Amino acid sequence: MAVGTGILRVPKEAKKGEIIRVQMVITHPMTPPRKDPQTGQEVPAYNLTKLDLFFNDKLVSTVNMGAGVSANPFMALTLKADESGVVKIVYEDNKGGKWERTAEIKVS
Repeated sequence: MAVGTGILRVPKEAKKGEIIRVQMVITHPMTPPRKDPQTGQEVPAYNLTKLDLFFNDKLVSTVNMGAGVSANPFMALTLKADESGVVKIVYEDNKGGKWERTAEIKVS
């Protein structure tokens, strides 16, 4: 999978007031700064820096990340389902890459 490709999973349905689990996997190498063993030149870090979680376009949570996060990170956050809507994650890296994924949930 290409850098920035992500998988976002939420339950398709939930009961009003239920706490749901929002799960995501983001494909990203998450490389720390290092020296190239052959040339000795510095290779800059390449990592995700921020993830925003939205529900119906309202910011719910922000996760700040750095080089200490593993490659292809899996994350899970919780969200209280009070109404039907769209869950969206927006994530970006330190080289200007920015991606988003969405998933719908129906609350009854």
